[in-house]
Amino acid sequence: MKLLNQLGWRHYASKQSTMIDKARLGRVRRVDRGEVDVLTEEGEVRVASDSQRTTIDLAPATGDWITVVDDPDIGFRIETILPRYSSISRRDPAEQEREQVLVSNVDFVGITCSIDRPANIAKVERFLILAQDSDAVPILLLTKVDQGISEDWNQLQQEIKDVITIQTSSFAGTGIAELRELLLPDKTLVLLGESGVGKSSLVNELVGETIQQTTEVRSRDNKGRHTTIARELMLIPSGGILIDTPGIRGIGLWDAKEALNKVFFEISEVASYCRFSNCTHQVEPDCAILAAIQQKEIDPRRFERYLRLVEELDEQEERLALQRRKSK
Repeated sequence: MKLLNQLGWRHYASKQSTMIDKARLGRVRRVDRGEVDVLTEEGEVRVASDSQRTTIDLAPATGDWITVVDDPDIGFRIETILPRYSSISRRDPAEQEREQVLVSNVDFVGITCSIDRPANIAKVERFLILAQDSDAVPILLLTKVDQGISEDWNQLQQEIKDVITIQTSSFAGTGIAELRELLLPDKTLVLLGESGVGKSSLVNELVGETIQQTTEVRSRDNKGRHTTIARELMLIPSGGILIDTPGIRGIGLWDAKEALNKVFFEISEVASYCRFSNCTHQVEPDCAILAAIQQKEIDPRRFERYLRLVEELDEQEERLALQRRKSK
């Protein structure tokens, strides 16, 4: 049980009441098409992902706890995917009306941003919604801070001051010890962000050796190339578990209205005082939101971003409802 506990089994078991044959237990390290790498008490095994696992509820994700069986025809295969206590999901970029689970059973979501790019609060808010929807704790990880932090990044930190923020530099070693302190044994951190923001460099610092290749960003636009090609789980020598992910371009939300209202909590709270429960906050009389904007209690730019996200999720609900009606 030593390796399984290092992989977070004790922490997982404290959240679930599942009775499992531990001889057949493992945690998914990496998912490839048709096969997954699984860490078990006996070591790593390559496991076939059952061809019948075509629905989102059955598809394995990096971080899953699973049981495996030795099939005489195909070798090891997934028998059961155990319930997830958290999962990071987005709208599948390949299929608009489908959920894609990126990773599962994580405790912290490291939203990784490089300060050598302009601060993009709208993108950070989308990542925060993904994190809130997963029930994991979001952490804003600012990388390359040895280059100096611009005023727009300082302003962004003020706008999300309730979120844990760690300023890091792999070059100077800044923030690495602080990040390690959060990663207690049994706890899992996933790094999310665009390509070239320094996720691979952070992985190498946390693990203590070069296990992820890094590449220079393009000078013309500060964009990076994908150096991580799959979502991979790894152990940190000081304790804790880390999941690295490829750069994320599209952050489509999935069924995330509750998480949206948590991220924009001040807007949701004020909206409860509107005269009409279905107030659109556009032209209705006695709209508490419009009054708060007029009194400069709510930033109108933040409110506009909120409205765009509400509209996106409303349209998604309508398309899904239409899809369900057509399938009957």
